[in-house]
Amino acid sequence: MIVSESASARFAEILANLGAVHVAADQPFFYTSGWASPVYIDARVLMSDVAARNETMNLAAQAMREVAAKQDFNVVVGVENSGIAFAAWLAERLGLPMSYLRKRPIGWGSRAQVEGRLPETPRALLVDDITTDGVSKIAAATALRQTGARVEDILVLMEFALYPETAQRIAAQGLTLHALTDWRALHAALEAGGGLSAAQADMLRAFDADPVRWSIEHGGVGA
Repeated sequence: MIVSESASARFAEILANLGAVHVAADQPFFYTSGWASPVYIDARVLMSDVAARNETMNLAAQAMREVAAKQDFNVVVGVENSGIAFAAWLAERLGLPMSYLRKRPIGWGSRAQVEGRLPETPRALLVDDITTDGVSKIAAATALRQTGARVEDILVLMEFALYPETAQRIAAQGLTLHALTDWRALHAALEAGGGLSAAQADMLRAFDADPVRWSIEHGGVGA
């Protein structure tokens, strides 16, 4: 769920203004999860814009301070590759250690998938950039839990909040997903910016109405 309506609207505006949203022309985008989509969000462009990056990470820190205090996090863990930088900037603002989770283990032992030192009894906030159906975030949380870490919270910069059963899937794993923004807010920011053609606007509305059907009709997976 989004951390706040105001933060969601502002971060969506930041992404739209940076040109982080790419709308498909002839061919759809295919996510690693297998979904076909008319949009691809490259949140990593934030790394190259100091003002946008600082504002975004300040929004994230402000939103997560209360959660961090309640959950007593003692480490922020970024997911390789896209979550590493955002986790580092957030950890600095929260005054916490930072590590990152590799996609695959390097070496041996229960912590072979983690770079950096985890605390003796880790209480981790997991950080990444985007989530579609939540499957890869669950896999990352599961891998981190295998180190003995307590992992109950995940922060992403954006969730689509469109795909069926995502919330139930994440909750079933004892996880809470926090997001700075979602596709609804980002789509609104794109429309407000006036940069969409009529064809693009129609395509995005069709996607919004039924993302599963849109994916299947364009060669992607379905529910």
